[in-house]
Amino acid sequence: MNSGFSERTFEFCFNAEYCSINTALLASHPHIPTQRAEKDLGYDVEFRIKQGGFTRSLFLQHKVTAFAEVRAGRNGRFYDAHGGPYFRFQVDNEQHNTLCELSRTKGNAFYCAPRFNCSHELEQHFRAQSICANSIRLNPLDVGDIVDNEHHNITYKPNGQDPTLHSDARRFKKAYSGLEEGIELRRQQVNMQYVEALSQELVTRTRDSKFKSAVTKEVERATPIERVQLLLGRVYQVSWLLLP
Repeated sequence: MNSGFSERTFEFCFNAEYCSINTALLASHPHIPTQRAEKDLGYDVEFRIKQGGFTRSLFLQHKVTAFAEVRAGRNGRFYDAHGGPYFRFQVDNEQHNTLCELSRTKGNAFYCAPRFNCSHELEQHFRAQSICANSIRLNPLDVGDIVDNEHHNITYKPNGQDPTLHSDARRFKKAYSGLEEGIELRRQQVNMQYVEALSQELVTRTRDSKFKSAVTKEVERATPIERVQLLLGRVYQVSWLLLP
């Protein structure tokens, strides 16, 4: 059964709740509606970073999932890996490897996915402010870079346990809840020097990838903060949150 809501909807609901709970700043996200809004967000985030106080970067790639309740057709290997029903989402290899690199060099990067996939469940959790508690985060470094051109999926049990990268099955060490349970976010000073380094890293990485056409004149002319927002959002579908 496919998800009853879009990635955009899940991303919006999760980010809004997470920022409220953790006093976080949403510095970038994949669905900025207009060029004017992009400029305004760039100015606002740059101003707030210059004021100081942010010590943790959190990069999230939100995913929505299909749910398989019975063993049927080609899903046998996924079903057997969990001994029963499971959630599944597809992985983009370039985006996965970029998440790994962000986690290595710039902070904390995770996949973020729900333990539900029906629209009425999303509405219930949104009203109860329990979306974060009923979602999982997966550290891509647990399974490492993808070095082939095959199609890959990530699956996990309905309770969020035993997350696994397929097809060459690799288990994640742990599925973290959306509430910070058992997870230590790496701290470092988030200032304009950090933003400049992040901008340069993203541009270099994008030029060397299948997304190279995304490094347009608009991106080249942009300020470092705008460049980060454009590439994280449009190319890598990643939300960037800053925490004290």
